[in-house]
Amino acid sequence: MNKKILFQIALLSSLLALIVSPCLAENVTMKITPAEINISAFYNGSSITVTGTIPDNTEAFIRLSGHIGEIHLKKKGKVAGILWMNTGDVTLKNVPETFMLFTSPGLKDQIDSPHSSIGFAALKNEVQIEPESSDKDFLFREFVKLEQKNQVYFNDDKAVQYGASADGSRTFTAVLPIPPKMKPGTYSVDVFALQNGDVVGSTNDSLTIKEVGFPQQLSILAFNHELIYGIMAVLVALVAGLATGILFKGKGGAH
Repeated sequence: MNKKILFQIALLSSLLALIVSPCLAENVTMKITPAEINISAFYNGSSITVTGTIPDNTEAFIRLSGHIGEIHLKKKGKVAGILWMNTGDVTLKNVPETFMLFTSPGLKDQIDSPHSSIGFAALKNEVQIEPESSDKDFLFREFVKLEQKNQVYFNDDKAVQYGASADGSRTFTAVLPIPPKMKPGTYSVDVFALQNGDVVGSTNDSLTIKEVGFPQQLSILAFNHELIYGIMAVLVALVAGLATGILFKGKGGAH
């Protein structure tokens, strides 16, 4: 077989590979609804809906994460084996203020695997804990428990629902809760297509949470006019105290 025929066969094989095996990353799409949440005076949390497509031989994994910074905590322990007291300071660096994972049933073992690059095991590898002599596994586990109580860290393995398949892709839908303790800011929403636990495609978008109305004006006052904000806070406390005293006095509860 001459070189010309071999070249033509190789070229034809390459073209067929491009047609039959398109880039999986291009098959991952997403849309966030709504992409912006307003915090008003009576805000008590919200939710967003993430929809999109992934290759039909993969599973969808959604991660919502916030600003990365550092957190300072007090370490507690027993003193003399009797009293629980603060025994030192602990600093966690490279920590996202929000870390929520949304999957479908059956993916938990893959996500929790020490080899996973996208779950809590991967996050623990990124987090730095000082002092270095601290028990990282224990402190990270306790930190996650603390943030789970605040509802800004969790793993929901029943969030993703799948729809119809067409042209090598299938649709997915997930409703993501936005708890009231999520601060104003811009959050990253990532969608990964997983195949046997490996990431074979991904896409990214952002969610914005912002204050409007009275909370926005109060925040501007607190950061830009500290003196006025302080005077107002004192006046509000005084008025509240007087109102409480009058209320209980009228009911015979104060002497």
